[in-house]
Amino acid sequence: MTAPHYLVTGATGFVGGRLTRMILERGGTVTALARPSPRARLLRELGVRVVPGDLTTGRGIAEALQGADRVIHLAATLRARTPAGYWSVNRDGVARLVRAMATQRRPARLVLCSSLAAGPAISLYGASKRAGEQVAREHAAQVPAVILRPGIVYGPGEDALLPALLPMIRLGVVLKAGYGPRRYGMIYVDDLCAALLSATDHGPVLPPPDMPAAGRGPVPRVADAGPGLYPISDGNAYDWADICRALAQAAGCREPRILPVPMPAVHAVAVLAEVAARGAMPALNRDKVREMRRPDWTCTPDDAVRELGFAPATTLIRGFEAALAAPRPAR
Repeated sequence: MTAPHYLVTGATGFVGGRLTRMILERGGTVTALARPSPRARLLRELGVRVVPGDLTTGRGIAEALQGADRVIHLAATLRARTPAGYWSVNRDGVARLVRAMATQRRPARLVLCSSLAAGPAISLYGASKRAGEQVAREHAAQVPAVILRPGIVYGPGEDALLPALLPMIRLGVVLKAGYGPRRYGMIYVDDLCAALLSATDHGPVLPPPDMPAAGRGPVPRVADAGPGLYPISDGNAYDWADICRALAQAAGCREPRILPVPMPAVHAVAVLAEVAARGAMPALNRDKVREMRRPDWTCTPDDAVRELGFAPATTLIRGFEAALAAPRPAR
């Protein structure tokens, strides 16, 4: 049998780097669409075919698709100063990729990595990811596609959650945005990668627009359920204290005290952080605060378990231990 060949966008990122190595370990081959960077050079050293390209312009997409029989789209903008900054990649980048795929004689199966934030779409980021999902739906008659919506992804190389939490864990006091319960769905990066790979081979794809699906009636143009859409987490609902407690145990620290901060104060700090940053958008920003106001970011991955064979294998503590033990990735 011929080894499967994958096109991975976002292969230089946190999830993409782990996914690429997993594919290679399983005997597959990879093309990465990537901008020049030290991480792109590292991919070449692993034997990855790197095609210089840019989703904001479409450069390199057609070349990168050559020979690919599976496409996993991870590239995304997580933080931007303007709505256009999100839309240019998270919607329009998806559109450029899908339209290029639609011109092929036999388009590969596309797995689009979205986010739980696309469900309520209360942030600019979430709305842009939802718009990218809609692009895939609109082209479902030409390009077979599956959407995964993971919760908070963590593990070796993650550069947002752990860098923010670990200093507070070591001090013994962790700030919490807002009062009242906050619940989160978490997924270890390797478990997400396994789900992405499974989705390239298993499970139903998105139905073409307006096609009835298994007695459910016409599929809505924008949906939060139905064939080809899979929320992904380890199946647990963690509150903020659970996450902090697990990280403290993994780091060998005592259980921290949780100190709630009123949301108006969190918003004010986000504004100041944006002003002080001037250039790149800081991790704490007004768009992220919109998401922090929502008390529940959990999901039930039952459909992925049943249809993709998804089986999360990493507990929260073990995942944090692996993240803390890993060397810092090259930039």
